[in-house]
Amino acid sequence: MECSARPSLSRTPLIRNSIYHKVLRSVSTIPTSEPSLHTNEKEDKIHQGDHYVKIPDRGLLELYGSDTVKFLQGLITNDMPSISSGGDGFYAAFLNPVGRVMFDSFIHPKNLGTSFPQPTFLVECDSRIIPEIIKHMKKYLLRSNVKITDVSSFYQIWNVWGNKINNLWWRNQVPNPSATKLHSGALVLKENIAEIGCRDKRYPNMGLRLVLPVDIKPTVPNSFTELPSKEYIIRRILHGVPEGIHDFPQGEALPLQSNFDYMGGIDFRKGCYIGQELTFRTYHTGITRKRILPVQLYHEGESVPTTLELDRNSNFPLPPPSSNITVLNRKGRPVGSIGTSYHNIALALLKLDIIQNNDLVVDNGQGEKLRVKAFIPNWWPKVEDGKDTEEKPKETAVVI
Repeated sequence: MECSARPSLSRTPLIRNSIYHKVLRSVSTIPTSEPSLHTNEKEDKIHQGDHYVKIPDRGLLELYGSDTVKFLQGLITNDMPSISSGGDGFYAAFLNPVGRVMFDSFIHPKNLGTSFPQPTFLVECDSRIIPEIIKHMKKYLLRSNVKITDVSSFYQIWNVWGNKINNLWWRNQVPNPSATKLHSGALVLKENIAEIGCRDKRYPNMGLRLVLPVDIKPTVPNSFTELPSKEYIIRRILHGVPEGIHDFPQGEALPLQSNFDYMGGIDFRKGCYIGQELTFRTYHTGITRKRILPVQLYHEGESVPTTLELDRNSNFPLPPPSSNITVLNRKGRPVGSIGTSYHNIALALLKLDIIQNNDLVVDNGQGEKLRVKAFIPNWWPKVEDGKDTEEKPKETAVVI
C-alpha cells in the first residue's frame, strides 16, 4: 500500500500569464473571458421546486465486523474515522494501485440496530459491477474481521432536493412536549427523514441522498413531487456531476481528473490507502490537464450553442460511453471521451486546453460525427485575480 507525506499548505506565488489560468489543488477554477463557457445557474424547468426521485443503477454492500473501519480506510480516498461513530455518510472513490479510479461510492454508516456502534456500513456503488467491487475488496481482505454482503435487494436510494430540504434532514423534538425548559445536559431527540443517508455535497444544490427500505418512499410534505428516474440522470449531467461506470470507466482517469477534489471525495490529510501515492503526487505537482465536464451535442451545420440547454425533443442516436472525442480534421490522439449521455447533453472527460475549441466531434456509432461543445459548471470554485489574500493550499496552473 502506497504512502505519502501530507500535502503542504504553504503559499506559493500565482503564475501571472495570459496563457495560464489559476487552479487551486482542491478548490479550483478555470476562469475565462467567454461567459458562454459556463453552465446556467438556474435549474431546468421540470427540476425547479421540491422533488424526489429514485436513483437508478445503484447497489449496496453491507460491511460488518470489528476491522471494518480500518479495512475501508485503506481502500478509499476519504477519511473513515470521521464517520466511524455513525451519522451522515460521505462520498469517496476506490482506486487501483496506480491511482486510477475504479469505483465511485458513498459510504453510509448503518445507524440502526443494537449492533451499532459496532462497525457496520453500507457501501453504495454502481449496481452493474457489484461482483467486481466485491472481488476488489476481497483482494485486500486477508485476515481482517470484515463480512461483505450484497444487500441491494433490501434498499432503494433516493435523491430529494428543493428549498425545503433543510427542514427534512433534522427536526428537533423536545422529549416531553409539555416541557418548557430542559435541564442542562438533557438529551434532545433528533428525528431524521431517514436513518441512513447524507447531504449530497458533490454539487451545492444536489440535495439529500437517502437509503430507505425497498418498499418505503421518503416521507415528505405535499409540496414535493416524484419525478421519473431519468430526471436524476438529466439533472446530474446539466450540473456536471459524474456517477457510475459510464462516467468512471475502471482504471482510466485519476481522481482529480474525475473531480473528486471538487466534489468532496478526497481527504488530502488522511493516511495511507491504495492509490494514494500518485494522487498526492498529482496534488503536489498541481497540474490537472483533464476534467469531466458537461457538453452539448449538436449536428453539423447547426449554430454553436452559447449556453448548455436541454432539448427534451431530441432523439438522435447518442455516442456509446467511452467514445473518443477528436478535433475535426486534425490527426493525433483523442482529446477526450464521452460518459453518460441523454437527449442532446452528456458528460465528457476532456483536455482543458481545448474546451474552447468549436471543432470537437464524436462518432455516434451510426456513422454521424456529432459536434461537441463543452461548458464549465458554474459551481466550480473560483479564484478572482488580485484577491489572493487567504491562506490556501498551494496554487498551481493549468494551461488552456
